[in-house]
Amino acid sequence: MTRKARTDRNTGLDLLRALAIMLTFFVHVIWIIGGWRYGRDFEYLSIRDANTALEGTLIWLYHSQHGVFLFFVLSGFLMGKKWFGARPPRLLEYLKDRAWRTLPGAWLAISAAVALMAAAGKLPPDTTAKWIENLFFLNWFRKADTHHLLVVTWSLHAEWLFYLMLPVVAWIASRIAQTKRIAAWQSVALVVFLLCIAFKFMSLRGAAYALFFAVGVIAAIEQTRLRPLVTATPWWVIVGLYGGANFIYGWLSATAARTQTNLWNAFDTHAMVFAFTATLMLLKATDTHFPDVGIVRAGRYIGKISYSIYLWHLLVLLALGQWLGWPAALNTLPAVIAITLYAATSIAATWGISAVSFRWIEQPYFDRRAREATLKAP
Repeated sequence: MTRKARTDRNTGLDLLRALAIMLTFFVHVIWIIGGWRYGRDFEYLSIRDANTALEGTLIWLYHSQHGVFLFFVLSGFLMGKKWFGARPPRLLEYLKDRAWRTLPGAWLAISAAVALMAAAGKLPPDTTAKWIENLFFLNWFRKADTHHLLVVTWSLHAEWLFYLMLPVVAWIASRIAQTKRIAAWQSVALVVFLLCIAFKFMSLRGAAYALFFAVGVIAAIEQTRLRPLVTATPWWVIVGLYGGANFIYGWLSATAARTQTNLWNAFDTHAMVFAFTATLMLLKATDTHFPDVGIVRAGRYIGKISYSIYLWHLLVLLALGQWLGWPAALNTLPAVIAITLYAATSIAATWGISAVSFRWIEQPYFDRRAREATLKAP
């Protein structure tokens, strides 16, 4: 593979990360705006429940919680390449790598959340015990989700379950493939299908999360075979499917998991369609040559620091509310100016803090990996 091809592929993945984190960021901003300007909780509303076209647009954007789901598909793809490649990693080295990649930033953000609570005089009972529990995402095993210190860590809980289960799934799938003489992706699909059935009765959305990781893994295994199909599919078709599926789901259902049943529901249908379209988008992005222009460079940078943005953006919003009383304190301004000022300040503060966090917490990880790759090179 040429240097240029590697650059194009990495650019595509970073642009998808940028899309995913922007969707995630605006979900939280729009939820705050919904309560502030409309006095309504968008979590429990479908687009049909809107009183105006603008409110309907905001509710549709709030349904962009699929930004996190796109991260799950990306993780499945990247980890799938590790475990179904020519040289799977050693288990301990793999877990050590995942720990260095994800835990330092998460631990710092969780500790910052505790500091914020202390400054606001809102420390929960048994703070130390909760802090330790949250550092390893064990709080999300509880039936009640009231023990979290930083709510966005729910996805890291799901990520780590995936990291731990993937080596086992890879081992089982390889044995099934050898015994039954079926393709690797088919054995993965069989194992994940059985897991999804079990997860469906354990968690309202656990089966969908497993599906998102799984399609990423299958995309990694079958990337070469799927390339002709993906190449022949225009971008406008993929984007139309992606946006259309989200709109239909937003029209039919609210996003709140508590409103859904354990049996098949609108979210499950959306999850199936999303898994398919997100996989198409992922494979298309990896093979697309993106021009080296300003908007692409900006997207590439946002994608690069997306994990830091994910960890810090909600803390920025909470800090603005605690120390400045925003957005309620902006009520004296015209609505458009107030919303614009709130969004612009939130974006600028999140960008600044995330850039610093990336430089001092994440960049050393990437530098270390680069040094290790250089030492291993022939």
